[in-house]
Amino acid sequence: MRWRGGAGWLAAGIALAAIVTDAVPAAAQDAGRNPPPAARRARTHVTVYPLSRYHRKCDFWLAVEHRPSGDVITPQQKCVWALR
Repeated sequence: MRWRGGAGWLAAGIALAAIVTDAVPAAAQDAGRNPPPAARRARTHVTVYPLSRYHRKCDFWLAVEHRPSGDVITPQQKCVWALR
């Protein structure tokens, strides 16, 4: 059989697509179109129970930050675990 022009190749492509579509089960075709929604994972929560000898010592202050729109005063904080 001799192929002439693009019409013959187009017909062969359509015939091949029909064969491939018939070979794949309907469930597999639908799975690619509408995947199931992803299950949401629960957030990890960590609770810290320090020994009774320790407490959290925090320092607070106001600092000037230099930004393109101008200088801005922002609150700052630094905390550490310290012995009582």
